[in-house]
Amino acid sequence: MPAALDVADDRPPVRTDAITRWLLLVAVLIVVMVLVGGFTRLSRAGLSIVEWDAVTGAVPPIGQTAWERSFAAYQQTPEYRLVNAGMTLAEYQRIFYIEWAHRLIARIAGLLVVAPLVWFLWRKRLTLRASLPYWGIAILFGIQGAIGWVMVSSGLKDRPVVSHFRLTIHLLTALALLALVLWMALDRMRSVSTPRRGHDDAPGAPRVLSWILLGAVVVQISFGGLVAGLKAGHVSNTWPLMFGRLVPEGLLATADTWWAALTEPLASHWIHRWFAFVVAALAIGVAVTVRRSNDVTGLARSAAGWLLVVVAAQIALGIGVVVFGVPRWLALAHQGIGVLVFALTLVIVHETSARTRAAPIPVPAR
Repeated sequence: MPAALDVADDRPPVRTDAITRWLLLVAVLIVVMVLVGGFTRLSRAGLSIVEWDAVTGAVPPIGQTAWERSFAAYQQTPEYRLVNAGMTLAEYQRIFYIEWAHRLIARIAGLLVVAPLVWFLWRKRLTLRASLPYWGIAILFGIQGAIGWVMVSSGLKDRPVVSHFRLTIHLLTALALLALVLWMALDRMRSVSTPRRGHDDAPGAPRVLSWILLGAVVVQISFGGLVAGLKAGHVSNTWPLMFGRLVPEGLLATADTWWAALTEPLASHWIHRWFAFVVAALAIGVAVTVRRSNDVTGLARSAAGWLLVVVAAQIALGIGVVVFGVPRWLALAHQGIGVLVFALTLVIVHETSARTRAAPIPVPAR
């Protein structure tokens, strides 16, 4: 075997510095926000706060008068009139605090993005020009918050349900944030150079297949967002059959056109349950090609192996969610494992898309 293909000799150890650790912390916070957002939705608490006060909203109502004022505003919403009529103030406080905690975590996450970044600039760990991509993360956090409010506001008008399209966009924006942060952290953990085009150099098959897998995972998560927003998990509680058939009657006849029907409860549920096996097949293909390749990192091999386990667990959880009628904690676990599938796939894409070489992380002179 040529020396250039000797994985054991050609792979640098993983290195981290303060900026890398900060990026990994931000990635963890994004995952926490997704999980808390899922819990908020499953608890029907997302519409309990009818205003978006970026600053003053960080403090919950103080005193009986403030609580009664907040409750009175909630009583004007369709959710109270159509779903929670007769709710007591104590019951309202319970769902209020769930949504308030969700927003507070988002505020803390934003602060933990901006404050360390300012500190890195002040200590000259980053130049102003080098900090621009990191400021992009901060801006995307702000955009994500705005999208969250636009999503919530859609459920405060006529129906006590947020737009399933806006919910899916909110989820995909969170994944875009996670992808950006994780990619930048992986870049810093290994000094990355552009892969050469030589026959023995670039891991072509793993790279191409991993990108296809990433696209499939995004599609699957998108339909998961639609299913959540439409509450389509309740359409059928049997598996593998739906209404006694593998392909339910009228699958694409629930809207004026077949492509509009794809985003209706019946079709979105059916696609989400079966496209999971497309993702599984692609994950197996990625694992096989990565294992056979002589030019991928140990991190890619490890991530590919774990991906098979996680995808299998995700499918089992998905079946459980359907059969048991969408129990809250099982549905939340399903959402969390879905984010893990995305993260592992992204690691594989990163590691198969560029060669790595040993080189120290550049640190500006003090």
